[in-house]
Amino acid sequence: MHRLPVIVLLAVSLLVGGGMGLSAQAPGSPVDLKALLDQYLRGDRDAAVAKAAAMADLGPLRLRFVQDTPAWTAADPTHADARRAVVSAFLLELTAARLESDWGRLSDLIEWQCVQLRAAHATPTEFERAWHAASHALAGRARARQWLLGEFAVLPHQKPSKAPPSDPQNPPARHLMHALERFPDDPHFQLSRVVAWTWGRDNEPTRNLRRDTDEAPARPPAIRRRLPSQLEAVIALEPLTKIEAVAGDAFVRIGVMQFVVRDYAAALTAYEQAQRVATDPATAFVAFVNAGRTLEALQRKDDAARAYARALEIVPDAESATIALASLHFAGDRRDEAVTMIDRVFNRRPASPDPARLIPYGNFFRWPALKSTMRSAIPSTPPVPKRDAE
Repeated sequence: MHRLPVIVLLAVSLLVGGGMGLSAQAPGSPVDLKALLDQYLRGDRDAAVAKAAAMADLGPLRLRFVQDTPAWTAADPTHADARRAVVSAFLLELTAARLESDWGRLSDLIEWQCVQLRAAHATPTEFERAWHAASHALAGRARARQWLLGEFAVLPHQKPSKAPPSDPQNPPARHLMHALERFPDDPHFQLSRVVAWTWGRDNEPTRNLRRDTDEAPARPPAIRRRLPSQLEAVIALEPLTKIEAVAGDAFVRIGVMQFVVRDYAAALTAYEQAQRVATDPATAFVAFVNAGRTLEALQRKDDAARAYARALEIVPDAESATIALASLHFAGDRRDEAVTMIDRVFNRRPASPDPARLIPYGNFFRWPALKSTMRSAIPSTPPVPKRDAE
């Protein structure tokens, strides 16, 4: 099935809705989006999202969204800001619930709602900031680089591309760039921009290209000056290491890029700096796990084991560090201990996602915290009466 752009959905909904009313009938069940928004507004948020996420087909809800949400927001002009925030938050939470199957169907609505938030206030609000941060985390799970940055994305220190869009009628959303236009000094958004740029460059070594410091045959000056793209990302990340709020994450990302180009010494230095300045356990955990991986690449197995053990002190029984440490124990004839570790971890449900496993997906490992912050930023409203139909 082809995915219709939101503008087409809006046109269809207005044409049909203006005549005889848009059919809200999914196979077997109607879509009462306004009732779901009322339920979310009253504070019964998880249930409202779960009810929407349980729909077999989100197509009717997408049509209803572009028609019903402006009217629902305008129904209480005194609290329009709060209602607009509810619509925005509900949409992101529904997207999170259906992320693996329906990101492509819901990302258009996210950008459409981004337009509504920007149009409502010349000066951006703290809810808008929290909403953007949460939306970037979801886009990270999809590694939606073009949707976030545009077709010909560049880093802050690079010259903008002059290439014309390949499809002028339907260009990528550039959702993250809209956030930076509204919040140009937000270091988290600045970091997210660089991280999104690295997707596609963060998981393979650079082949057949050496740094000038490596032993290599003489090359023409133009080739010697050309940096691997991963090291261009390092240039963009370095200023962010001076900002306390994101320094730990910036050092982790530098380490990832240095590891990809096989500069293990530089990667280890970056991870050790991240360990020192990390302001939250997840960042510190990732820094120790990745340091252990780098130490293994340097053939420093005992130091790697100590790094993994330190990571497990921060996030006990995390799968990534447990498997890495158990593998070293097994290879070092501590096999009973290794088996015990693996049995303990794989015979219970993890309490939270493993940050080291999710690090390739941007800030997605922080989605639960970002969702909570977004919810807290929704302006308060008077109680909404419960409908009999709910």
